[in-house]
Order: sequence, then C-alpha cells, then structure tokens
Amino acid sequence: MKFLRSRRGLAVIAALLVILFLFRPGIQQLRNRIGKSIGSALGRRVDINDVHLRILPRPGFDLEGLVIYDDPAFGAEPMIRAQDVFAAIRLRSLLRGRIEIAKMSATEPSINVVRNSQGRWNLAGLIERNAQIPAAPTQKAASESRPAFPYLEATSARINFKIGQEKKSYALTDADVALWQDSENSWGARMKAQPVRTDFNLTDTGRLQIDANWQRSRNLRLTPVRLTLAWENGQLGQITKLVSGRDRGFRGAITLTANVSGTPEALAIESRVKIDGLRRYDIVDSRNVNVATSCTGKYSAASKTLADIACESPVGGGTIRLRGSVGKEEDTRDVSTGNVRKKTVGIDTATLRSVERGFDYPAYDLTLIAENVPLASALALFHQAKQQLPGDLTATGAVEGEFHAAREGGETEVSGSGMASDVHLVSNGGKDSITLGDVPLTLMGNRAVTSSLARAKPKANAVSDGMGNEAERGAAYLRIGPASLQVNTSSPASAGGWISRSGYRFFLRGDLELNNLFRLESALGLPAVRPAAEGDAKLDVSISGVWQGLAAPSALGTAQLRNVRAETHGLNTPIVIPSATVVLGPETFSMQKLSVQTGSTHWSGSIAAPRHCSPACAFQFDLTADRLSAEDFAEWFIPHPAKRPWYRILNTGDPEGPSPFMALRAHGVLRVARLELKKIQATDVVTELSVERGKFTMTGLHAAMLHGIHQGSWTVDAAVRPPRYQGSGTLENISLAQLGALMNDPWIIGSADGKFDLDTSGGSSREVLDNSDGTLRFEMRNGSLAHIQIPGTHAPLSVYRFDGDLRTKKGVWELSDGRLESRDGLYHVTGTAGAENGLSFVLTRSDDQTWSLTGTLTNPHVAPANQERGGTEVKAASDVKP
Repeated sequence: MKFLRSRRGLAVIAALLVILFLFRPGIQQLRNRIGKSIGSALGRRVDINDVHLRILPRPGFDLEGLVIYDDPAFGAEPMIRAQDVFAAIRLRSLLRGRIEIAKMSATEPSINVVRNSQGRWNLAGLIERNAQIPAAPTQKAASESRPAFPYLEATSARINFKIGQEKKSYALTDADVALWQDSENSWGARMKAQPVRTDFNLTDTGRLQIDANWQRSRNLRLTPVRLTLAWENGQLGQITKLVSGRDRGFRGAITLTANVSGTPEALAIESRVKIDGLRRYDIVDSRNVNVATSCTGKYSAASKTLADIACESPVGGGTIRLRGSVGKEEDTRDVSTGNVRKKTVGIDTATLRSVERGFDYPAYDLTLIAENVPLASALALFHQAKQQLPGDLTATGAVEGEFHAAREGGETEVSGSGMASDVHLVSNGGKDSITLGDVPLTLMGNRAVTSSLARAKPKANAVSDGMGNEAERGAAYLRIGPASLQVNTSSPASAGGWISRSGYRFFLRGDLELNNLFRLESALGLPAVRPAAEGDAKLDVSISGVWQGLAAPSALGTAQLRNVRAETHGLNTPIVIPSATVVLGPETFSMQKLSVQTGSTHWSGSIAAPRHCSPACAFQFDLTADRLSAEDFAEWFIPHPAKRPWYRILNTGDPEGPSPFMALRAHGVLRVARLELKKIQATDVVTELSVERGKFTMTGLHAAMLHGIHQGSWTVDAAVRPPRYQGSGTLENISLAQLGALMNDPWIIGSADGKFDLDTSGGSSREVLDNSDGTLRFEMRNGSLAHIQIPGTHAPLSVYRFDGDLRTKKGVWELSDGRLESRDGLYHVTGTAGAENGLSFVLTRSDDQTWSLTGTLTNPHVAPANQERGGTEVKAASDVKP
C-alpha cells in the first residue's frame, strides 16, 4: 500500500492505465477469460453476452447478460441471471501481470434456490466448493500472492425457490445480498429482503435480515456455522397469508429473532417471537395486548429432528411452558410384507411444503404446562379476538394444568388435565356477575389415523364424549367442565364444552330467568335478539363454531318458555306467553306448542323461520286464535299515547322508526274461531295467509257468517296510503234477516247467494264505500222487502227469486238487468243506489205497469210511473201508502 501511495506507485498505475487505454485486449478474449475465471471459482458454466472496460471511477469491467448455470442435477434453468454486473479490478494484481477481481456487484439479478428430489440444495455445492478453493481472504494482506476471494454483492435481487422442477410461490424481493471470505478458513454472508408470494399481492410482510458466517470444511454437515436472523415490522395478517395462503383475520406487529450456532448435524437454536397490538381485524380497542414467547432447541440435519424444545411465555403473573421434540414422518416399506408403514425421521423441506397443504403436522412429542395463568390475561386476549364483549368485562381466577400430545406412525395420543380455579366474571359496572367456581380441564382424543379427508369432513366423523358434546373422531380436543354456572343470584345451571383445532362447542342446561339469560349473552358477546321481556326458560342449548374465517357462532337446542311477558316495537299490547317450546335447529328457528295471549286474544300453534339468511327470508306459521276483531287490530297496531307500562323498565329507551311488522314476510295457515268485523261476526275462519311487507293476501278464505258461507280470496295492502282492499269469491245461503238486524232495521228477509269482485281503498268505512269498484252477481230466494209495497197490493213486496248483476263505481251501485219474481208477478228492475242520492230504481211488472223506487233502504218511496211506448221517460206520481 505504501508503494501504491508513493509517487513511483502512482506513476506505475498511470502507465498501466495508459497502456490499457491504448492497447485494449480483445473483447472476445477478455469475455472468455472472465467467464472461465468465474466458472472455475463456482464450478458452474458461465455465459457473458458482452464486456466493457471501465476506467473511472474505478478500473474494472461492465458485464452484460451474465448467466451462471446450475448443476444439471438441479435442472436446466440458470442459477443466477443478471443483466448488469460490475467487476472491479484489484490494482495490485496488475503489477503481477494478472487480472484479479476484487469486487463483483450485480444489479437486480434473479437467483434460483433449488432443492432436488434427493433433498439436496444447490447452494450446498457452492459452499462445499468454496471450502476447497485455496483463496486468500477478501481483505488479504499486500504481501499475499494468492488470489483473494472477491467481495460478491447483489442489490434489488429476486430470490426464487424451487422444489424439483416446480417453482414455488414463495420468493424474496428487493434483496441485498453480500458474500465474502472473512479469514483463512471462514466466510461471511448477509442478506436483507422482503418475503412475498407471487400468487398474492402482499405489501406489509416486514423485512427479513440474515447474517451468517461459517468455517472451512470438506463435509457440509460438519461445517461450523453461526447465523443471526431478524424478521421485523411484519403485519400479522399479511404474514399468515404469506405462510398459509389465507389471512387469518388477526392484526399486530410481529418481530422474530433467532440465533443458530453449531454444525448442521447439531444446531443450537434460540428464538423469540413477539406480537405487539394483537387484535382481530374488525376490533378497535384502546387496550394494547402484547404476546411474546422465547424458545430454545437443537436441530439435527442427519435425523431431521428438532429436539430439546423449551419455550416459555410469561402471562401476567403466570407462565406457559412447552417442552418436547418435533420430527417428520416418511414412508418406509416392510420388506417381508410389502406394506407401507410410517417412520419418524425428522423435519425437512417436505414439512415446509405441507404448510401450503393446510398445516399437516409432523411427528411430535410435546408437553404444555400452564402455571398460575391468570384468567384476566386470557380475557384481555379474548377481548381482541371476540366482538361484542362488554368493555368492562373482567375475570378472576387462574389456570393450572399439564397436557401431553404425541404423534407417530400416523397415530395421535393426547392426555392431560388441569383446573381453572375460582372463575368469576363481572360486567355492567359490577351489577352482573357470572360465577363458575372450579372448572376441570381434560385433554382427550382417540388413538386413530388422522388424514386430510377426516379433517375436511368433521360433521361426518362426530362422536359423543358422554357429556352430550361432540368432538371430531381422531382429533384431540380439550374438554371444559362440566361446571355449575350461576348468573347473579339465579339457580345454578350446568355448563361445559370442548375446543379443538378446528372449532368449539359449549352447552348450557338448566333453569334461568330471561333477564339473567340476556345478561349472560351480553357478557359473552353472543349475537342475539334481546326483547324487553321477563319470565323463565328451561334451557338445553349449545353454541358451536369453527375458527376458520372467524365465523359467527351457531346456537342449537331447545328452550321451554314459561310465564313470559314481553313487548315489541310496533305492537301496542304486551305479548304474554304462558308456555312455548323454542327449537334452534341448524337451518331453522321454530316456536312450537305455542300458548300466547295478545290483549283478549289467545293464540296457539307454531312458527318457524330460516336461520342464517337475509331479512328477505320469510317464516312459516300455523296459528289458531280464539277471537279477533277490527278493534283488536286497531288497539294492537295503531300508535296512540299510552301510559308507560311497568315492564318497559327493561328497555333503555323507546325504539323509533317504522313498525317491524311492515317489513314482515310470512306464509302459513290462520284459523280464527270468531272474527268480528264491526257488527259482522264470522266463525270457523280458515285461510292461507301470506304477508309480504305490509301486504296481506288471504287465499281460500272460508268463514261461516250471516248463517251462510263465505269462500274467496282477499288482499289488504297496508303498505300504501290509504290502504287498498281487493277481494273476490262467493257467498252461499246468507241470511238477509241477519243482514237487516245488523243494520238495526228488518228491511229484508230471505236467503241469498252471491259472487263478488271488489276493489276499494280508504282509511275509514265511509272512504271504503265511496272508493269501491266492483261487481256482485246475486240471487235472493224466499223472502220479502218489508218497506216496499207496490200500490194496489195489500202486503210488502214478496220475493220468490230476485237475481241480477250489481256494478259499483265510486260508491254508486247500478243494477242494469234485475229479475224479481213475486206472487203478484214478474218484475224487471233497473236503477242505482248510493250513499248521497239514495235509491233510484224503476220496477216494471210483466203487465207493463211501472213504479219508481226512491228514498233509502229503511225509508223507500214507491210511486206509479207512466212510460210512453218507444220511450224510457218515467213521470213522477204521488206516493202510495201501504
């Protein structure tokens, strides 16, 4: 170095530069020489498209289109491909008459890391070859005559991973890689990169940094190595998607550090994982929950086994410890029988590949120990994983236990037990408490061969665990309870359940007051409708779900309701339920054996509705009412000021907005023993009723009324203003005397049939009559019109038969062709009747005598009328008294 800095050294360098500038070596010869030099060092075939000499700022060569081919045992694709590479010349080598590369820098190269079918990595051969090259250290002394190992670096590189000929979706991008020889027998390397998957758009996976050094050894398995790994600033959701292909729905900043030392046959591993701000993606909470664990272990490349695992996680004032070993299973063939059996041989890349298939676990022998783990810490974590939990929910108690799990030869064995002691939950400012006392914990599972198929179809592999719970056949599960559950001062109920790798199920059995049941649902954050109600329920229900996708839990079971009193928005009167059975099925919700009271009406029957669907779903019903009246409907549904009932104290406030009954969709059968519509009473009413958001359609409406029968269909559209009414059907054997009695005037007697079609609207009976539009085909038999007496006769007008077609338009009824058979002759009747103008009819007897009928039904006027031949004019005459 002193010589190079001296004037003589500078002169020599200047002379060499002039010579290189004036007498440039042949590009083809130089390209081949550089390619052979690199290929000899790496033991790989090298191609270079072009070479350019660079003088400033540092002498060297610009290499274009550098391709370093891989060993044919790993495939035909190049191991390294770089378009732009700068190779800096070591100036001292020029003084010795040779060209020596001091530093080689590649920009945006593509690097393939490959593992072949024999389980060998292509990088292993390069490391072994480096150990055999008698090169001087990268920073060699000036007196050293041997060529120095160049400083190799790459910026903005992309590192791809291949298993055989298959390129995996995992890759490292924006990688800065460096490799050098530290000393006579050691090498160093470092890398900074961002992990990605090519099949997903991942942007926040953090930065991976690796620093490594290793010693010279002819056997890679005996090479001493020291490695430090740090994975920082990764977002948990992005990393779970990177590893498993799915965002598991949790957020947090994850940091992983690891130190590895030893030889590949015996590597000592120390690691620490920390997650800051752990929470579910859709939960925003001011509480900051941090999770951390530290682990040590020993890995053997020969047996591919991770042994002496020791992990420790502090939780509040307690600790969770994990001890054991993990290996890998591979198939071996029994020579005597030819059968394939499993053998535990350790972990290798096949285990990593299983991650993409959905976390197929290798062989393992693990023990988990929980020591004085406070439930308060577990609840803090649960707050970040479960929606709708009360913010002030607190827990006391602690968990102790030891659990063991082992898997070998495709068979899994689990065992262990523990206890959650003095479990007590408090919420609602201390007003609501849930006491469980001591809850036993038992790890259970059947010794059976597990497979991806069995895990994919847990419902088909369900067995009872003796507590009414179901767990997956062959899969381990943690049984919790049973334990005594008490809400506030209620009678104790029985609770328990299980959790497994794929899901969970909990049950509740016993008697609870509804208000305590609602408090329990609120405390556990269960989605449920909580009406203003009080009463008792005998429960036999379970809540189950799967972890995948953070799906909402599903409730199944039955509840026997007793003496329930409730209110609902849109209904002015309370609902009283003396008894009912609620059945929660997988697909339907139903209320059976109903006994319900609304006002003075008693209901019985059943109601069913689909679950897990949008509000557009319709429910089914089969209901019977002892009596209904128009006044009842007005009392129930028409809003009016009222004194606040005592049971409304269960509501925090009065709901606002439109009645939910206007959004109701339902279909079923309705039976009414007695229906009262003003003064009309109908009995034995049966109809198929369809409710569609305020539109009521009654099909096949059968009713006994006025000593006769009604058959027809009606539609009432209450969603429009004013309400619209449409009906059609028949009337049979209607008692006209009953009709007169309802009108408080016996103006007509006899019986009648009819066929009607009506369309009207209105908010009152007067509006309904004024807006009516329709037809009535009628036939009256064996009666009389008490207030009508034809002049010259001595009795009211008798009717053997009276038929015709009535048409109504805007409240005016018109009879165009009526035929009335009486004992004094056959009459032809035409005219109109309306609320404003009264009666205006013309009666023409078969002997051509004509009379006009005016006035009202209860006070008609009959007078003779002269009718000219060929004309229709009727002249008024004096009234004829009976």
